[in-house]
Amino acid sequence: MELRQLRYFAAVCAAGSVAGAAKALHIAQPALSRQMMALEAQFGAQLLVRLPRGVALTRAGEALLAQAKLMLAGAEALRAQVALAANGKAGSLKIGVMPGYSWLPGLGQAIAALSRASPDTDVQLESGLSAWQLDAIKRHELDAGVVAWRSPLDGEIEGMKIYEDRMVLAMPAAVARSVGRIRTLKDLAGQRFILFPRAGSPSHYDALVRILKAAGIPLTRPAAVATDLPTILGLVSAGLGCAIIPASFRLHGPASVVFKEIGGIDLTFDLELVWRADQRDPLLASFVRLFPPPGKPA
Repeated sequence: MELRQLRYFAAVCAAGSVAGAAKALHIAQPALSRQMMALEAQFGAQLLVRLPRGVALTRAGEALLAQAKLMLAGAEALRAQVALAANGKAGSLKIGVMPGYSWLPGLGQAIAALSRASPDTDVQLESGLSAWQLDAIKRHELDAGVVAWRSPLDGEIEGMKIYEDRMVLAMPAAVARSVGRIRTLKDLAGQRFILFPRAGSPSHYDALVRILKAAGIPLTRPAAVATDLPTILGLVSAGLGCAIIPASFRLHGPASVVFKEIGGIDLTFDLELVWRADQRDPLLASFVRLFPPPGKPA
């Protein structure tokens, strides 16, 4: 049994005759009659009673017509849903985002715009560090991700900048009071700093270590090690040490942390939306197009 045969059968029932249905379907009447006989043979039951003028449904024909209408409607709905997905108008996106950055205005605006433009879509956010996101994107476990410090030598990934951030000093308020005026990173040569594992973002880690060493800050024993920025900020708040973190975290910093823009921190922390270079997903393409120009910290 084919959907085409069910469409023919429903047309015969609607027209009340094979001749009327053949005219509506723009096919030859003998060909349509053969399709009806083939359908009866497949079910092993008489579906239509041939009358002098037209046809009438048997009990079996009535049962088939009821189900045929449901199947045909389902097929049309399926075709429409597939067309929406093929045009980037339906489906679900899995997007990674660095811990502490789900508030990004551009991210929220793009999700809202996609929802308005394509109500049959949704976006699922998963928190994770840059290195994990990049691996997940390559394994097809994420469609895209919001990351920092992506290596430009990685040909498997491409992306675009969505937020411009800069790095500042975060220090416990008690330490800020004790050390007095601070102009450059070298003024903190006696302080201990909180770091993160190099595996989380090797290029960022190496750049941070470079400027700390240049300032004469010992790194043999960091004050603590934490895997994400919100945790690092929490350790600074607890008085464990200082840290170099993105300026945007001043928006969420506790009163027990002092933020300072000083010399010697020649680092930026720009965030990118990235995806696989071979990605051809129309839904992701729609999402990317909806991102506003890169924002900057206050």
